[in-house]
Amino acid sequence: MTAAVAPSEGCDRVLLVLLCLALYLPGLTALPPVDRDEARFAQATKQMLENADFVRPRFQTAARFNKPIGIYWMQALAVALSGARRFAIWPYRLPSVFGAVAAVLLTQSVGRWLFDRRTARLGAALLASSALLVVEAHLATTDAVLLACVVGAHACLAALYAAWRSRERVSGAYAAGFWVAQGLGILVKGPVVPLVSGLTLGGLALLDRRWPAVALHWRWGVGLLLAMVLPWGVAVGMQTDWTFFAAWIGGDLVPKLVGGQESHGAPPGVYLLLVALTFWPASCAVGFGLWRAIRHRSETAERFCLAWIVPTWLFFEAVPTKLPHYVLPVYPALALLVARAVLSPSELLPMLRHSVVRGALLLWGGLTCAVAGVVLFSALRWGSGISYASVAAAGAVVAVGIVCVQQLWGGQPLRAAWMAVAGGVVIAGLLWQRVLPDLQAVWLSRAVGVAVAERGGAARPLAAVGYHEPSLVFLVGTGTALVDAERGAVFLREQPAGLVVVSDDQVEQFQRAAVALGIHPRELWSIDGINYSKGRRTRLQLFEAASG
Repeated sequence: MTAAVAPSEGCDRVLLVLLCLALYLPGLTALPPVDRDEARFAQATKQMLENADFVRPRFQTAARFNKPIGIYWMQALAVALSGARRFAIWPYRLPSVFGAVAAVLLTQSVGRWLFDRRTARLGAALLASSALLVVEAHLATTDAVLLACVVGAHACLAALYAAWRSRERVSGAYAAGFWVAQGLGILVKGPVVPLVSGLTLGGLALLDRRWPAVALHWRWGVGLLLAMVLPWGVAVGMQTDWTFFAAWIGGDLVPKLVGGQESHGAPPGVYLLLVALTFWPASCAVGFGLWRAIRHRSETAERFCLAWIVPTWLFFEAVPTKLPHYVLPVYPALALLVARAVLSPSELLPMLRHSVVRGALLLWGGLTCAVAGVVLFSALRWGSGISYASVAAAGAVVAVGIVCVQQLWGGQPLRAAWMAVAGGVVIAGLLWQRVLPDLQAVWLSRAVGVAVAERGGAARPLAAVGYHEPSLVFLVGTGTALVDAERGAVFLREQPAGLVVVSDDQVEQFQRAAVALGIHPRELWSIDGINYSKGRRTRLQLFEAASG
């Protein structure tokens, strides 16, 4: 088994990279930092660069112990190489862009090993345009990079499994690649990659009725893994008196497994309902892909993909904490199964004529139209009103829905798939570059940052009362004080040139506390908007101490 790449496959990869850039670059610089995870990651990375401490991530003075170090290193490197200004968010997002592109190309590699060139190309394109990956590629968080690690491990595992099933010899480089991907994954997000790989191997064992004797070279492989992970693990352990791991496991990992952490609890089955949106637009054919794979489960490719999808999906459905991106690691296998089904129209035609299937497609089309309605509503309610960009974006969403349903009803699933991908490019360009950044009432931290800059900027320290979103700290500065109403009044007394931004539910308490200290706050600026992290409308007011 060799890893040689034919010129035609190299051309496919170039086209896939161009597709990814068309999907992921729009909005990268225009979209403000998003609360809360992205802003926390970016701020912790910024403090690493400010303090030259590349072992212990921190958010202001608090240790950030809920994720390992990998993503912070990647973001710090991207920022250092970009030479961007201090408060620009886009360089922190570059690792996510590269991670998403790598995941797409590695999905093509999995498809090449398991299926054929056409399936690999289409499956990678469907993954690239899936709504969830497009979102994660735009955010400076762990999940796009984590996906690249998962697919890298499974690309190697797919080659090893296919070789074992066909009784062929395979290079030890695939085992090394598998363990390198495990090590990188642990540094990025802890045990997720080993978990998904272990569940995949367990799924294969159940389907094969024996443990797959793939050549993973466990002895030196585990040694390679430890060589990657232990240096930082020992360093952070020594610098934190070994509290990092207790805080990470006890404060982040275990609570997610035993309860709905941070109000993110939901019952089993939520991911199955969400897939229509998170895997859009390829979700219109996801049922076909799974149905065909189950019928062909004795074949190596379908068996591997089912073992990749089903155990991991069931695991995350059983975990009480639910966030949409948790099932992203199985989307590459899902995309390949959908692509394989789309490229087998003779098997799909009988299903496409069934009234139940047509009804399901109509529901999917209705959901797509509802998404278009949300785009227009958001522009009208929180932006500057209906614009050409919002109308065009909503129209493109509706067009994709109509075309996909029409082509599937007409027995043209391949045409539907490629038109969906093309529509996704148009939608991404309009939505991320124009519509979302224009939602003025949503980006409260951006508005506060502009207001502070117009009134002295760094020369006037800022305190925030009631509005403690991480994006404000990132945009205004690490020294931004997040305080209660009483401390906000004290801040204004101790910092005569300072500014205090106060949310509407804290204004009266803040003013009373200030008057009690002999200070008379003067309002300089205000904005009405929505704090999407809390899901409520809010009004922010900017105060200074009145002279005299």
